[in-house]
Amino acid sequence: MSTASSPRPRPTVLGVLGLLAFASVLTAAGCIWVILGRSTNPLWSRRTDVILPDLSGMTRAEAEALPETAALAVTWEEVYNPAVTPGEICGQQPAAGRTVKAGQALTVQISLGTDWISMPDLTGQNRDEALAALHALQLSPVVEFESDNTVAAYTVLRTEPAAGEQLAAGSAVKVTVIRPLPDPNRPVPNVQGMALDAARDALQQAGLTAVVAGGATEGTVTAQDPIPGNLVKVFSPVTIYCR
Repeated sequence: MSTASSPRPRPTVLGVLGLLAFASVLTAAGCIWVILGRSTNPLWSRRTDVILPDLSGMTRAEAEALPETAALAVTWEEVYNPAVTPGEICGQQPAAGRTVKAGQALTVQISLGTDWISMPDLTGQNRDEALAALHALQLSPVVEFESDNTVAAYTVLRTEPAAGEQLAAGSAVKVTVIRPLPDPNRPVPNVQGMALDAARDALQQAGLTAVVAGGATEGTVTAQDPIPGNLVKVFSPVTIYCR
């Protein structure tokens, strides 16, 4: 006589959820393992520790031959540095002596030596244009003035060093420009209401000459000629009337 097979128990909801949770944990653990294997963060990375060597004074070839450098992601930069022989390493970041993880980024600077600049010809240019050109070349202009009534004010007369000479970036350049002529005109100040002595002082400070009408030696100024605000030549007389 045949016996009917027993029905298989159906998985419960809790069982399914448990399997899904277990699978999620395994997946997360695997992801964390991969992340830790790739990370260069010294707090949790599984990578090998590397003590950064001092690369100062080495050439690129010498630095690349070091096992510590070979274990890092190196970026090479060329910079001007007059204190270091061209082709030698003059800087690194992070600094030597630090402990990092294999694969971490390391920036190494190689000296190009002195940044030599050919002095441009600025003779005849306007002062502001000349100074802007020197600043753009990383040079330091020093302005000196010289009088010459035959040349327009603020025109560059000469430079030291002269055009075509070689000089290092940051060097000082003396720029001689034409001094502007002083303005011959002076505005007449208002001295009305002042005491005579105070009015004389005010006119003298303005570059004008006080002329007292009637030869008064004291009193208060009641009028003046020219009137305040007029432009007159330097040392021009201003007549003041007192009472």
